[in-house]
Amino acid sequence: MPTPTRFLILSDTHNQWPYSPQTPAPPIDVFIHCGDLTQVGGLPSFHRAISTIQTIDAELKLVIAGNHDLELDEAWVLRNMEDEEELQECIDSVALFQAQKEHGINYLDEGRHAFTFASRARFTVCASPYTLEFNGYAFAYGAGEDRFNEGPYIVPDDVDIVITHGPPALAGFANFRLDVNREGQHCGCPKLARAIQRAKPPLHCFGHVHEGTWAGARRGSRGLMRAWVVRS
Repeated sequence: MPTPTRFLILSDTHNQWPYSPQTPAPPIDVFIHCGDLTQVGGLPSFHRAISTIQTIDAELKLVIAGNHDLELDEAWVLRNMEDEEELQECIDSVALFQAQKEHGINYLDEGRHAFTFASRARFTVCASPYTLEFNGYAFAYGAGEDRFNEGPYIVPDDVDIVITHGPPALAGFANFRLDVNREGQHCGCPKLARAIQRAKPPLHCFGHVHEGTWAGARRGSRGLMRAWVVRS
């Protein structure tokens, strides 16, 4: 019988971390962070986030950005920067994350990625840090844009894991509330939902809506898992 793969999935830690030397994270095979490592970006905050992720005992560590990780979105920086120093901080921030691969942390750009364990087991990941536009934050797209079913970064039909920062909006599932905010509004993306229902990956994990934590987690807390098994 194949050995089960152990996952630890976090999102929206926002400069906070749910583990400490006294209460370390459990040893796992795959660590996934679905974005918003920081509150408003910044190199010092990115360094702290990377330092904490390095403490996780996992063979594979996968990280995407979120809308609060401002300097990781060059397009956002170019639209909002006031001087060249801000562009340089963006370049340095992206380079910092890209340099972590040699330390076991894989920073995933939008698109498809493939990984192989030491056991030679393989799986594919489709990643996207983008969410519906929200208060001018980073990695945003408009309601009329479909990044998940059209263009170069569509969710492929043969992918094993989808990692997005934003949640889907599953109107046909009455019990799906992982995209519901504190006002009771559904904030997920219907186009992402269509892509997930089309591709049917075994696992889709995401964050963004803090109140939309999984059943059994304390509502509104940060750093908790938001993931759902799409195909058994």
